[in-house]
Amino acid sequence: MHCFKRLIKISLILMLTVGVVCSCCSCGIESSATTIATTFTETFFTEDLGILKGYEFKNEKNEEVLEKAVSLFSVSVDYATLKAYSNFLDSTFSSSVITRAEWLSQLLTKLDFEIITDKSDDYARVLDKDYFDYSEYFITAIENSIIGPNSSEFDPYCAVTRQYVSTSLINAVGYPRTYKLKCSDYKKIEDKTQAAASVHLGFFELDENNRFNPYGTVNEDQIDYILSELDKLKVLKNKTVMTFGDSIMHGDGNYFVGIADMLSQRYLMTPIDYSKGGSTFGRVTNRQQITSQISRASNENEIADIILINGGTNDMRKSKPGSISDDFDYEKYGCEDFCSGMEYALGTLKDYYPDTPVVYIRVHNMEYGIERNELHFGNLALDICEKWDIDVVDIFNETDFNTHDKEQKNIYTVHTKTCKNGDSIHPNKLGYYKFYIPLISEKAVEILGE
Repeated sequence: MHCFKRLIKISLILMLTVGVVCSCCSCGIESSATTIATTFTETFFTEDLGILKGYEFKNEKNEEVLEKAVSLFSVSVDYATLKAYSNFLDSTFSSSVITRAEWLSQLLTKLDFEIITDKSDDYARVLDKDYFDYSEYFITAIENSIIGPNSSEFDPYCAVTRQYVSTSLINAVGYPRTYKLKCSDYKKIEDKTQAAASVHLGFFELDENNRFNPYGTVNEDQIDYILSELDKLKVLKNKTVMTFGDSIMHGDGNYFVGIADMLSQRYLMTPIDYSKGGSTFGRVTNRQQITSQISRASNENEIADIILINGGTNDMRKSKPGSISDDFDYEKYGCEDFCSGMEYALGTLKDYYPDTPVVYIRVHNMEYGIERNELHFGNLALDICEKWDIDVVDIFNETDFNTHDKEQKNIYTVHTKTCKNGDSIHPNKLGYYKFYIPLISEKAVEILGE
């Protein structure tokens, strides 16, 4: 009988939430989201049903109802109870809800935390909440300050939220919490510094309304992505990355936070950046040559675990293409054109850093100059890398980043006073995190993980 009553209660909640029970005429209830939220939370939610924060509804109207319910009552539906009605939930809620218990167990395992199995009386309050096989993960998380001692952090079968993931992720990895966040729902965020870090590092994005949405769910695909990034972190952490090249390497469109800096922030690497905006491989008046960056690094006795280099964007408007030589005697090339300059740079790297892997970054397809020049210089660069046995990350061919597309130009490149819809050349932070960092980090892991 108790189960039957609960089934009726859950059904009423869900029907009301998805708008099946919304007849204002028959029940005398106003149709506003606030009134509906107030009615179903006060009428149907009881303490034993747990917490409702973790669910997003597909229908925009129902998301509004949920948001009102959360803001008014800060309550949520227990995951274990709702999971029993999975057939109904599959057509009502976002896909693949992940629980706190599942998330914490995966996070701690991925980061190789020593799991505490001693279930002493100090953790009676945890064990009393019936955590089954997951209690040791919550105890470990508490002991390592990944979650707080507050009992509201425990509920194992509550759906994990963006707030919960960001807080536990930033705390577990030990990311700096010095970033700032500006969003329209800032006051709703409990752990603001962790949320700011998770957005700055690219684990979460603000939505189209500039909201962090702390109570939004995190689905299975998002969790898998975060865990895969932690796999990379385990390989790249404490490794040194050194970069040479032009403004795209230097991060001119991202407040001068370049590729080395972004890798260091996400994967806790040590960055050394010699790149500079406007640099070329060929010799051009009033332009820094990339070979001079390499010479400077060598003179300063800098060493690294991996070297990244780019160039060619400025050459295709300032230098002649030249041709690829038939030998490896780079010192006689002269660096007067693109090909001789690039071969000189790669030959110098081979001599100065014979044991350090070098990766050339071919930049994205951009609306800049003459398209046939972009293709010609880009293909020459790939051929030179093949000759000198240099690994390549080919953003041009391996991603769909193409700023001939006005929407991509607007979303993924920097906005300036003269280019208010994006300059097409310089990626902003989102452009780097979406197109550059994934492929570069994968290549770094492939090389350094061997």
